[in-house]
Amino acid sequence: MNILNKLTLRNLQLNKKRTIVTIIGIIIASAMVCGTSAISASFQDLFVQSAIETDGNFHATFYDVSMDKVKYITGSSHTEESMLSRDLGYALFKESKNESKPYFQIKEYDHTAFTHMPVTLVKGRFPVKEGEAVISDEIYSMGGDRYSIGQTVSLDIGKRNDNGMILYNDEYSETENLENTAAKTYTITGFIEKPRFERGLAPGYTIISYMEEKNLTAGDVVNVSILGKAPKKIFETVPEMANNAEVENYIYNGELLKWLGISQSDQANQMFDSITRIIILLIAVGTIAVIYNSFAISVSERKKQFGMLSSAGASPGQIRRMVFYEGFLVGLTGIPLGILSGFTGIGITLSVVNRLMIGSMFSENIILRLVVSPGTILLTVFFVSFIIFLSAFIPARRAAGISPIDAIRLNKDIQVNRKILKTSRVTRSLFGIEGELALKNLKRNRRRYRATVFSLFISIVLFITFSSFMTYSFKSSEMYYEDIPYDIVVAKYNTPIEEQLNFFSDVLSLDGIKRYTLVRNLTCDAESFNPSHLGSYLQKNHLNKENSLFPENDDGSLNISFRVLSLGEKEFNRYAKENGLEGPAFKDIKNFQGILVNQGMLMVNKYVEYEPMNMKEGQRISLTTYDYSTEEATAVHFPVEIGGITETLPFGVLHSDHMISSGNTAYSNFIMVVSDEVMEEILRMFDSIHASISPQLYIESGSSAGSVVEQVKTLDIKYPNGSLYLQNISAQQEDMKRTTTVISIFLYGFVTLITLIGVTNIFNTISTNVALRRQEFAMLKSVGMTPGGFNKMIRCESLFYGLKALLYGLPVSILISYWMYNSFGAMFVFGFVLPWKEILFCVAGVFIIVFITMIHSSTKLKNENIMEALKEENL
Repeated sequence: MNILNKLTLRNLQLNKKRTIVTIIGIIIASAMVCGTSAISASFQDLFVQSAIETDGNFHATFYDVSMDKVKYITGSSHTEESMLSRDLGYALFKESKNESKPYFQIKEYDHTAFTHMPVTLVKGRFPVKEGEAVISDEIYSMGGDRYSIGQTVSLDIGKRNDNGMILYNDEYSETENLENTAAKTYTITGFIEKPRFERGLAPGYTIISYMEEKNLTAGDVVNVSILGKAPKKIFETVPEMANNAEVENYIYNGELLKWLGISQSDQANQMFDSITRIIILLIAVGTIAVIYNSFAISVSERKKQFGMLSSAGASPGQIRRMVFYEGFLVGLTGIPLGILSGFTGIGITLSVVNRLMIGSMFSENIILRLVVSPGTILLTVFFVSFIIFLSAFIPARRAAGISPIDAIRLNKDIQVNRKILKTSRVTRSLFGIEGELALKNLKRNRRRYRATVFSLFISIVLFITFSSFMTYSFKSSEMYYEDIPYDIVVAKYNTPIEEQLNFFSDVLSLDGIKRYTLVRNLTCDAESFNPSHLGSYLQKNHLNKENSLFPENDDGSLNISFRVLSLGEKEFNRYAKENGLEGPAFKDIKNFQGILVNQGMLMVNKYVEYEPMNMKEGQRISLTTYDYSTEEATAVHFPVEIGGITETLPFGVLHSDHMISSGNTAYSNFIMVVSDEVMEEILRMFDSIHASISPQLYIESGSSAGSVVEQVKTLDIKYPNGSLYLQNISAQQEDMKRTTTVISIFLYGFVTLITLIGVTNIFNTISTNVALRRQEFAMLKSVGMTPGGFNKMIRCESLFYGLKALLYGLPVSILISYWMYNSFGAMFVFGFVLPWKEILFCVAGVFIIVFITMIHSSTKLKNENIMEALKEENL
């Protein structure tokens, strides 16, 4: 080791505080880069696991492929692995307790398909030869208790026919019949969970039998699913294979491809790419600021040393190498510790998250694994090393370029210029002589002043921008996973309305019910709606001829669909009160009034939250509904006055329950909420509609949801007429809460790391600058500055630092937040908001951190001997 390297090492040892702070900054930077990559890879792995379990491990499926053409798919150079399946048809399930699902739906899989398709075995084993089958466990619970493992079942399989129309996965129709085409006998080898591809309104329960490829003939038709060799090119290769096999219908496994980072959605790719660039840029800027300031301060305090070395013959190249060697030493210590702490911290976090998620948000077969790849480690080493190099480069060049005389005299650091040092009289009147002196001190050493302000500026920008990122992430999550405030949904179909209401009354007397709403839903039309009464978003984007959502009349008016809802008296009064309205004012049956829900959701390649209406209280909407009980439909017209406008959905009402499709766009219906009295008066206009509207009961029961569900099932025995619809969504609700919790853990963790970077940056810069001013403070004390005056000067400097940093930091933060908002806008459209609470915390935090750091750093100088401080030249 040469003498200059030894001198650099000794300098690091003598300045332990600054060295430690620099290493901490590198550790945090390395941990953030490493942790961000690890989190991204771990969550991608988790969602890939989940997609495979729910949607299957295949990239694409080709439908109705003739066996003589299958080779063009399975033997393609683009195919890694292939599997065969087909739908045989339906068979009667005579014991079914569900009138809307009277069938078995029989499918066939080959051996590979059972391995890769989303089929979860509950009990027994999968079939291994023809004549064996597994059945859905719902078959047992819905009347098929005679179907057990080892049981042989003979089925007449056929096609569903409704007046000459072949039905496939359509809902069950009372007018349909089954045309038998084949008889099959199966031995049951096991039970499977209800597959995800079996829709809730599917007419049959799933049975999957074994298919032997060698027994298929050239004329047989099958479905072929594949895993591609190059998944990123799947959207190019699949159409090519379909063309070769003369196949018209094929689909992609969008869920799996999405989490593999492969998407046809330009909006999704644009959003993720843009947000990723912003986050990487912010991380880079934050870490560069920490490390750069450390090296800049190191060079500043060692300028006299560099000047003396230059005067003794050290070349500019040797001076530069000293700075780079310092960067190498702190990097050699900080980067490995940062990588280790990053992986350790993420590993502990993932372990905690697993306990929250596994068995609830995801199945027990899926685990959030810490993905440690050599690429992540190399990326971290390269990225942080590059940052250290950039951070050291400018100070190294500056140190090498200064002349020995200037370095020894330090006359480049301190600027004594009357114009530069001039201060306003307002400063003295507001802050006194100490405040004026504080401002002159800052102006004298503009380089250190700028370094400190820049540190604060970067910290402000990082904190506010990532707070905005967190706000927009939560907002997007709410739009993607619509919040469900209730636990249970109950309905009683094909039952007289009086009996339904009696049934609901008995349900509401059960134990464990905290809140409920009884929703009645009437579909109406506003047939002559003025286009100017639509919200600005709809007028701008969905009233043109190419993309209109609403039929237009000859006079230019529109036909718009409305949903008129009632909630039950108690819930309506509560809803009105929550929106600052008086419930009794809406019960006038001679002058119908309703509450307009002026908040909608639209999906057209992106999620859009918008205001559907441009109307005010007191305006009327003319609505029409039709009675189709007679050969000629009867129209009933009634006006509803807007008695209140809100952007809040009632309890029990979701946008997803009231969606209308128009081309490639789905949008939530226009909703008007009325009192029970008004709904009853509307329904009295014709009894046929009154009888056809089945109320739905939405219940919040909390932890007692399971108990309430069992009580409702028991109660239903007393009401044998009609069919019970009972849905326990408490598990789904818990999944969403856990999803939000998981997102919160990582977002708040990210913001915490950003905050640590900011605090480290501020502490490092300010504390070192204060320490470098020992002689300056000693001179002030030597000419009579009192401890009180000294404290006031320090407080004024802190105030000036904070104000200047906020003056620049807040506007830049808002601009970057808007940039990030626009990035989210590629997939989610909602109003621009700023995290005002976090901004206030940031403003307060800046002053608190600066004051504490300045006072802490200057406290150690208060009791120093003035003569010793004046003679001291090293830290």
